[in-house]
Amino acid sequence: MSDIPSGVDTGAAREHTTTSRRTRAHVIICHSLNTKSRTLLEIFSLADRVSPEVSAAVARELADDILRDVAFLRAELDGIEIFARGQLARLDRG
Repeated sequence: MSDIPSGVDTGAAREHTTTSRRTRAHVIICHSLNTKSRTLLEIFSLADRVSPEVSAAVARELADDILRDVAFLRAELDGIEIFARGQLARLDRG
C-alpha cells in the first residue's frame, strides 16, 4: 500500500472541507436555515418585551441572511439540474 492518497481519497477529502460548496449547502440546509428560522420566530415572540426598532432591525438582518442562503441553494440546485440534463442529453445522443 502506498502512503500517497488516491485521487478518489483526495477528492472525497476536498468535498468535506468547510469551503466546499457541497459542505456549505449541507450546513445551510441542515443547520443554518433551521436555526435562523427559529431565531426569527423567537424575535417576533419577544416583540412586546424588546424595543420594536431593535427587534425589527435584527429580524430584517436575519431575514436577509436567510434570503442569501436561499439564493445560494437555488444556484447550487440550478447547477445540479444543468449537469443532470446534460447527462441525459448525452445518453439520448448515445
